Amino acid sequence: MIRTAIAGAALLAACATAPEERIDFSGVQDDLAGEPTKVLVLGTVHINQQPAEAFDLANLSLVLEKLEAFEPDIIAIENVDGEDCFVMRAFGNVYPGVADRYCPDPQPALASLGMTQPEATMALWTLLDEVGDDPAPAQRRRLAALFWATGNPYSSVVQWYGLDEAERRTGDGIDESLLELIEKRSQSRNESNAIAAVLADRAGLQQVHPMDDHTADRVIIRSKTNPYKILGEEVWGKYAPAGRAFYEETLKLIGTQEGVVEAYRRLNSLEAQKMTIAGDFGAAAAHSEETRTYVAWWQARGLRMAANVVEAAGTEPGARVLVIVGASHKAYFDAYLDQMQDMEILSVDDVLAD
Repeated sequence: MIRTAIAGAALLAACATAPEERIDFSGVQDDLAGEPTKVLVLGTVHINQQPAEAFDLANLSLVLEKLEAFEPDIIAIENVDGEDCFVMRAFGNVYPGVADRYCPDPQPALASLGMTQPEATMALWTLLDEVGDDPAPAQRRRLAALFWATGNPYSSVVQWYGLDEAERRTGDGIDESLLELIEKRSQSRNESNAIAAVLADRAGLQQVHPMDDHTADRVIIRSKTNPYKILGEEVWGKYAPAGRAFYEETLKLIGTQEGVVEAYRRLNSLEAQKMTIAGDFGAAAAHSEETRTYVAWWQARGLRMAANVVEAAGTEPGARVLVIVGASHKAYFDAYLDQMQDMEILSVDDVLAD
């Protein structure tokens, strides 16, 4: 009896100390119906923050060729979706100034169309279902107006690129003021235009998918202590120099087409991701509870962004998805999306290799 009791106690102790088995969702489910959704997360420098004389957009040509060869079916961009902007404007006191910083103004298109934003969204969905893969010029102009009205101006640009020069004119929901806005946006140095919209046009896609999030900014807004002052004084200066040096060396490469390819390979390397975490989010998590609010904001934002990618790909199982996002997000996106049962994460280095 004593031996039985001792054995039972030992078994209970072993069970208490043994690691609990957990389900690991990483990788693709073995018995998946059909092909996995293939995801390429391209971490990028924010091109519009680089001087035009230092980063000539013509030097993107080799990167664009390699990404075009990837044959994306869906392209996701680091811009806030129109519905999120609608909410943040409606809750302006909850998100003070956030919509002004991150959201394009849909009103010029809404005024030209005589619609509300929800009405424009439904009209857009209806027209997209009707036009197929090769809209007529009048349909493209209408789509351009509707995309702008829903808060997705880079998709307006995609439609604009699909038009012959003579067809880029007013009509079908586009008035002079909206025409000017679309033309200006088509000259943007933002990677959502210079890479994403250009690729979407080449691939015959009708849109790009905004997937950024700033509803998570509530974490910072509601924090008792704004973490950025502490981060600037006590974290970034101490832990980030190695990462900054790596980044500065990378930017020295962008003067040629071949150099831009190598720069993107460096930005997406494991070495770069480790330095980003060590010098920023990992260091913030280790510093203090005050700076952990910054990490919470980053993680909540990233999870919502990743969820937006999953949603964008959800109606096309097996699609090839290109996510274009600031390089600091790269490690997090790969990790988050790898938890999806049907998503296969691809290597940027393999796609950009010679």
